[in-house]
Amino acid sequence: MKPTLRPYQLEASDKICEAFFGNGLNRLLVKKPTGTGKTVWFASLPERIKTWFETFPKGQRGMLIIAHREELLDQAAEKILAANPGARIGIEQGDRYATQGCDVVIASIQTLSARKYTRLKRLLRENVFRLVIVDEAHHAAAASYRTTLVHLGFLPPADASEEENIEAPDYDDVLAMEQALADWDRRAPKDRLLIGVTATPNRTDAVGLSCVFQTLAFSYALKQAIDDQWLVPIVPWVVESKVDLDDVRITAGEFNQKDLAEAVNLDARNQSAVAAWQAHGKGRSTLAFTVDVAHAHALAEAFQQAGVRAEPLSGETPKDLRRAILRRFTAGEIEVITNCMVLTEGTDLPRTSCILHAKPTKSATLYEQMTGRGLRLFPGKADCNVIDIVDISRRHSLQGAPVLYGLPTGLLAHGKDLQATLDELAELKEQYPAMNIEALLQAKHMTLEQLRLQAKTFDIWAVPDMGELAVGRSLSWLKLSDQVYRLSYPWGQGKESLEVQSDLLGTWEIVTSLQDLTRGPFGKYPPPRTRRVATNITSADAALSLAETFVRQERSAVYRLKDITAPWRLKPATDKQLALLGKKRIPHNPKTITMGQASELIDLAFARRGAR
Repeated sequence: MKPTLRPYQLEASDKICEAFFGNGLNRLLVKKPTGTGKTVWFASLPERIKTWFETFPKGQRGMLIIAHREELLDQAAEKILAANPGARIGIEQGDRYATQGCDVVIASIQTLSARKYTRLKRLLRENVFRLVIVDEAHHAAAASYRTTLVHLGFLPPADASEEENIEAPDYDDVLAMEQALADWDRRAPKDRLLIGVTATPNRTDAVGLSCVFQTLAFSYALKQAIDDQWLVPIVPWVVESKVDLDDVRITAGEFNQKDLAEAVNLDARNQSAVAAWQAHGKGRSTLAFTVDVAHAHALAEAFQQAGVRAEPLSGETPKDLRRAILRRFTAGEIEVITNCMVLTEGTDLPRTSCILHAKPTKSATLYEQMTGRGLRLFPGKADCNVIDIVDISRRHSLQGAPVLYGLPTGLLAHGKDLQATLDELAELKEQYPAMNIEALLQAKHMTLEQLRLQAKTFDIWAVPDMGELAVGRSLSWLKLSDQVYRLSYPWGQGKESLEVQSDLLGTWEIVTSLQDLTRGPFGKYPPPRTRRVATNITSADAALSLAETFVRQERSAVYRLKDITAPWRLKPATDKQLALLGKKRIPHNPKTITMGQASELIDLAFARRGAR
């Protein structure tokens, strides 16, 4: 029986068709949280695009699925067959070879890239792949993936490499790739479709996925999936340890694993983790994430000494024993699995209702992957307790459960509902916009109550500093956060905002939003009209410069209003400005405040209440 797709899965298919058939884009990224059925969804795509498939001769309608780990191949094959009864499915991995003429080939990237891509080249001699799926697509910036996509006709030959290291992109190579793509998109073949599927589109090493994908065609946020009740809610708990991580080296943006293991694999810390589980996770099927194999075994032993049924799991665990452990865990015979990088991707253990983070990480991507293992729906499961063992870290920003709701690292929720925490923090930010909450939380972990006490020392009407980005600017930008910068000005019959903001591909975009201030027949304003002026910009500085060029060329009538060198800015504030400052209760000295200063404070006031 074919699976029934959920509303967001149907919407994702619609967005794919719109981007491909409507906009001519054929390298598309889709973001869905762990546990929301990525494999079930892409298994349904051949049926959705069947009409397009049938425009090609038989034997030239192949689908290729590239998996990051060998363990995912059989799981994907089962779901593909369920969605496409009768399909001929081949697996290309190790001593298994896909036969010629398969409808679907599922292959591991390790197999495709081995021995200078000989297995991939053989597949391409025997098959024509029209639809290619890259599962766990946050890995796609690596040289092995990009070279594979060159052979498949999705990327320019300039990106071809003999590199087989599946986790080591070359930064210079990525830059060359992005430059080559600018010309490639004009001449690339459009008779094939690439879709990358991931729960976390940000790599741990900060290499953006724009070197592979043209656009994020569809995104379904983890928070939204929880709100829509397709995933269970998170209940966060924090246990602070006395371990100091400041001397742990950083490698490719993440903690050096050898240093980290030496720092955290301590008897006292492991016993503290067990005590935290007994307080907040007892009675729940639990996955604990550890730094390395030795840490997994040591933590499992600490659990066993406390009378808890626990087993370690790692890449060194024999496959038969691994299957037996997972089977016993699924049956409820094992309470805790302590694992080292085995259960971060592609493993379905919906019984899991507690995640124990014994492995500190700087990566939001990795943290979401690990936490997502506990959020799947399961009969009788109401929520998932997430326990973070938080170490001392003055130099490093550690990830915790609040980041999954867009909350800053270092914020302590302590069992509090994350949506309520998000709402309260938004109110605090509106009240104290000049306070650098992220910096405060990096220096010291705090609760919302502690942040409120800290906030009282700040001037709530200090205009946020642009920092280094102020250099070379011509216009008076308002910094809303490190990811959003705004200009607001009158335009037409209303008011327009121009925002420079970061996107999920690690690049920047320029977006306008025009609010018509002419009320409709029922006294309501029409919805704002948005427009993307530019996308895929490599840096905030470049995006701000391009946005200023847009204002100069497309909004020349208002350029003088935002020019930071305009003489009017030094003149005394107008009566109208002073009246508005008074109405908004904004502290100011009416005798000394200038028109420019008043304008900035008024913009800040409107931004604080979300006005455009």
